[in-house]
Amino acid sequence: MRLASLSLVVVVACSGGDGAAAVDAPVDERAPELVGLWVVEQPFHALYERTFYRLDADGAVAIGPSEPADCTGHLARHCVTGSVANCLPRFPEETCVGTPTCVFGARWRSAGPRVMILDGVCDDGVARPIALQLSAAAVGDPDGGLVTVLTVGGEPGWSHDNWVWSFRKCPPGTTPETCAAAPR
Repeated sequence: MRLASLSLVVVVACSGGDGAAAVDAPVDERAPELVGLWVVEQPFHALYERTFYRLDADGAVAIGPSEPADCTGHLARHCVTGSVANCLPRFPEETCVGTPTCVFGARWRSAGPRVMILDGVCDDGVARPIALQLSAAAVGDPDGGLVTVLTVGGEPGWSHDNWVWSFRKCPPGTTPETCAAAPR
């Protein structure tokens, strides 16, 4: 029995620490570093798109506004930048098309200060948590940083279904208008 217990401890300790098990657990943690107004941008191509997301301490998510406001161009499919699909881009492409697709929903939680988990509203009617690994720059740099999709509904193999995205936390007390105008 002691050997079995020790083996379990070794397996857990050596699991790589990627947090995959933690992101699927329905824990109600919300890292204070993640509370506030965020902008999810697609700044690395000829056009520019963004959507603002306010993550409240109680787990609520307020979505919007998006730019362009008329949801044209690369926002035509979802009208937000917070979207993922069950596909991975193949080099040299930066985007992919897959089904189902999901957008960020109305609730969030975290697994520490660098893993953001948003409720996913998916086009096939199945709700799936979207677990994102935020770079240190995304959390602390005024210019923002890149984000990796860890899992969606507990499954790897998902990605952002549009151009490369960047997450940036707005300064405390800002609105979408003042955050957008803030020097970076």
